[in-house]
Amino acid sequence: MIYGEVAPGFESVRAAFAKNFTRHGDLGAAVCVYRNGHPVVDLWGGVADAETGRPWTRDTLQLVYSATKGATATAVHMLVERGTLDLDAPVAKYWPEFAANGKADIPVRWLLSHRAGLVALDHPVPLKEALAWHPMAEALAAQRPLWTPGTAHGYHGRTWGWLVGEVIRRVSGRSPGRFFADEIAAPLGLDFFIGLPAGERDRVSRMAYQRPDVDLTTLPAESVPEELREQVAAWRDPNSFSNRAYAVTDPAAIDFDSPEVQAAELPASNGMYGPRACPHVRRADR
Repeated sequence: MIYGEVAPGFESVRAAFAKNFTRHGDLGAAVCVYRNGHPVVDLWGGVADAETGRPWTRDTLQLVYSATKGATATAVHMLVERGTLDLDAPVAKYWPEFAANGKADIPVRWLLSHRAGLVALDHPVPLKEALAWHPMAEALAAQRPLWTPGTAHGYHGRTWGWLVGEVIRRVSGRSPGRFFADEIAAPLGLDFFIGLPAGERDRVSRMAYQRPDVDLTTLPAESVPEELREQVAAWRDPNSFSNRAYAVTDPAAIDFDSPEVQAAELPASNGMYGPRACPHVRRADR
């Protein structure tokens, strides 16, 4: 059953959304689309928890993984707009401890653009301590760059959140999640959290995982399309930056369904979003 509504002219979106359930195996989902500042699609359906059968509702929250980076980057640019943060200034201007191990000249913009060479840690931080924030910030401040900063790009999948978030904290005096809540979510009426309040936990959907039909990492190298071979080789190498980027905590695996992880602030990966604040579709909108 698909719930919600679409404005006239957007019926095909409802049809495509329904097809995700009937043909592609979706369990639960929602979609809200704006056009010219007005909502024209607001749909939801399925279950929020496959284990209990809890239905997906208009209030359901969903983990958005790395889309959290965009929300965090917005907070950074607000500080830039206000004149309290300079993207070309050294990170160490705002975070003096960061200057250790040859990082004194790394500008803030290289944190945002994944060019700082801090994609991984020589010594992963216990997960419980990483969730408490300060131990991970301290480890990154002490870490040597893994390549000459500014000379290469490498996806800082997990560390990006602590690096950029600590700059926000040093400049604003508030944690990144608190800054986002106060300065962005509240004024705009967004149903978005970086660090989930305890009272919102019952609204969160439970993640469900499915193995892909084809696992590229187990195929013979000659069977992998040529344009993917370099990337697949990195996935197969446990010491590659691609894998080490997700092994900065001990254990490396993070259970995003756990209350502790949801409550922590992980500005790179644990944002929770829901459409509760989405205005109802105006039937006259085209």
